[in-house]
Amino acid sequence: MSNQRIDLAGTWQLHRFDGQRGDSLERLLAKDRESLPPLPAPVPGTVHEALLAAGQISEPTLGLNSQHCRWIEDNYWFYRRSFTAPALAGGARAWLSFECLDLAAVIFLNGKEIARHHNYFYPCRVDVTDLLVAGENDLLVQLDCGLIYAAQYDAANTANSFDHEVTKRCRIRKPQYVFGWDWSPRLITVGIPGAVFLEIAETARIRQSAAFSELSADLRRGTITVRAWADPTGNEAELTLTATVPELSLTATATQKITAGQDRLETVLAVDHPELWHPVGHGPQKLYRVDITISSGGNIIYQTGKQLGFRHVRINQDPHPKEGSWFVVEINRKPIFVKGANFVPADLIPSRVTAEKTRALVDHALAANFNCLRVWGGGVYESEEFYRYCDERGLLVWQEFVFACAKYPAHDAGFLHDVLHEARHQVRRLAEHASLFIWCGNNELELANHEWPPFLRPPLHTDHGLFHAELPLVMRREDPSRFYHPSSPFSSPGIPPNDWHSGDQHAWSIGFGDTDFRKYRDMSCRFPNEGGFLGPTALPTMRACLGTGSQRIDSPEWTHHENAVTFWFPRRATDAAIEQWLGLKPGDLPLENFVFWAGLLQGEALSAFIRNFRRRKFDSAGAVFWMYNDAWPSVRSWTIVDYYLRRTPSFHPVRRAFAPILPVVAQEDGFVNVYGVNEGAEWRGRLRFGLCSLATGDYPLAHETEVTLAPNASTLLAQFAFDDWQRLGVAKSFAFAALEQDGRLIAQDRLFLPYFKDIHWPEAKIQIQHTGDELRLTADRFAWNVCLDLDGDDQLSDNFFDLLPNQTRVLPWPRDHAKPRVLHVGNQLGGKP
Repeated sequence: MSNQRIDLAGTWQLHRFDGQRGDSLERLLAKDRESLPPLPAPVPGTVHEALLAAGQISEPTLGLNSQHCRWIEDNYWFYRRSFTAPALAGGARAWLSFECLDLAAVIFLNGKEIARHHNYFYPCRVDVTDLLVAGENDLLVQLDCGLIYAAQYDAANTANSFDHEVTKRCRIRKPQYVFGWDWSPRLITVGIPGAVFLEIAETARIRQSAAFSELSADLRRGTITVRAWADPTGNEAELTLTATVPELSLTATATQKITAGQDRLETVLAVDHPELWHPVGHGPQKLYRVDITISSGGNIIYQTGKQLGFRHVRINQDPHPKEGSWFVVEINRKPIFVKGANFVPADLIPSRVTAEKTRALVDHALAANFNCLRVWGGGVYESEEFYRYCDERGLLVWQEFVFACAKYPAHDAGFLHDVLHEARHQVRRLAEHASLFIWCGNNELELANHEWPPFLRPPLHTDHGLFHAELPLVMRREDPSRFYHPSSPFSSPGIPPNDWHSGDQHAWSIGFGDTDFRKYRDMSCRFPNEGGFLGPTALPTMRACLGTGSQRIDSPEWTHHENAVTFWFPRRATDAAIEQWLGLKPGDLPLENFVFWAGLLQGEALSAFIRNFRRRKFDSAGAVFWMYNDAWPSVRSWTIVDYYLRRTPSFHPVRRAFAPILPVVAQEDGFVNVYGVNEGAEWRGRLRFGLCSLATGDYPLAHETEVTLAPNASTLLAQFAFDDWQRLGVAKSFAFAALEQDGRLIAQDRLFLPYFKDIHWPEAKIQIQHTGDELRLTADRFAWNVCLDLDGDDQLSDNFFDLLPNQTRVLPWPRDHAKPRVLHVGNQLGGKP
């Protein structure tokens, strides 16, 4: 007989208790209970979602509403429902399963406590055979968001800010960002955001299954390891595990006796000459389906499917010939320059993120020429939909265990046992995904232990053993196919964690207090994994942030939706950067003008970050910036795609900087050098480069030459003396390079040396012709950052782009759409005599 599963999702009853008022646990457990009228609550779901549906709170992402929701975290919340269970056959057992509980739960069945659970990241599964009754059963779950649970612990010197010491988030195993970060407010969730079901088994219950592929270094031989973990209903059970790859007509079986102490089944399939999975831009994304069944006595008791790809991953950390060591991601023996950004949960309430929003975020990343997303360690282990879609689209995933910017108490045996259970569950869950190429222990804890004042006070290195001994052992046992990196950033033992010449780096010397992003041009990090520059979201998103409040900079609503970095320094770094670079005072700007100018600046900064590291390929082997997406609507953020999936002003500058073919202009050692960056096969085309006069639109220095870009490399294509530029005047001209093929512009770059406020900007007359399904744009003088849209409309193929004098730029544009107009151009900044 197959195992039986009874789904307990649906509408539950919700009660609350604040310690004095409401329905206490004692009232709810009393046989003659008399409770207040409950609220209907969806399961899966959260308290915030139930209160929203009931009209008791307003949407937390808007205006000041998240502050008005703070009372929710101070209550006990009770979810209740009744359900009907069948009579159990002789020898059968029943388990109650909660796939996700948020957070500290005490669970009661028919008035008896059956379990306590306090980890968001792995299921709670309880044998309820002895308490379950045939017929109606009463299920009650007491929850607190984690604050009440954590009150028992001393958390001094464990966090990176006083508010995190108050919440003691290092003790609370749930998404860390809900306690507040610079880019999100405090909104501590509580509820039952995962599936709930009753499972009845006569022989054994399958707790979890996993599969991972491995590929030999010569790329010719692959293996698929399939595992499952079972709970027998008696002392032991004989089970047969069958794994099939239908496309290859391959099947492997294993029959084993399992007991409570020996609960793993395993079988292995060998695959000769498999088709390979490649990252996007480097080959196809071949995936094989693996069907898994488990039977007992001829009856199938469990079946599922996995989707795997074969790829060989090596993180090349061999000694570098000049200094330190490489950090190059090699997939199928090919070095891959990693292009992307940091991915954070896409909502303040993670359970609200839909599959459709997840797919849209991946699609926007691919449109921006990404090949990687770093799933940052302060968020969540993402949804199955996220990883599966990354598999299908070829987007690499850097995956972190959920530990970030805090001193975690792994010296406590109970905490250590809990997080190792979490790690095993998540490693098994994600093992099938070809896109996941690396597991990382945490975000910035190694760095913190070396540099951050709260971490330099006793107790010291409370979690070192977790990241350097325990998690590597979990990886070796559960998924030996993946590379494990202890922390980000991390170099190697005995070397500062953020050393530029080995491991990965967080390039934050720019972006906080120092906003002179010209300094990016001198960075030679091996693998920059963070680094960024603040800018505005799309104009409609900024207006939504402000709600019905004052639509002005520095209103209370603005301040609430502002990035906290603004308040970290004596001078507001974000506003100081606008004055520093543009000579403008943000408070004097209308909202639309602020979005344009601040967006222009962020696009310039991120482009400088990316282009610098790409020209150094593979001395620098990646450009991964902070950050890609938002958890809520912000007025100023690090992102290129905002909460509403609108493209921020910096989206297209980043997209162009990540293009497969790219020229980069750099001033080095008395020369102006032109590099050609190429991701694909050998490329041939024409290079135009030199100097352009801003005042006249002439080219005092102009060269054209046929060039060949080496495959998967950065090539020095041309150079000229820096003295030539100085004689012309660096404030009156700029260096440029353009790559063309068959008369078409493929990509271009230009270099300015002064602050933008010190450049002599000419007036540029821009013409737009709408012919057929195309727009044709030209300018008589250099036109800097031509802006056609501030709403984040993704129908535009380009935005915030430059026009060289008398150059024609062609953009696709449907013939039945009205011709767009130029909203702004950077030349409006004006020059100084």
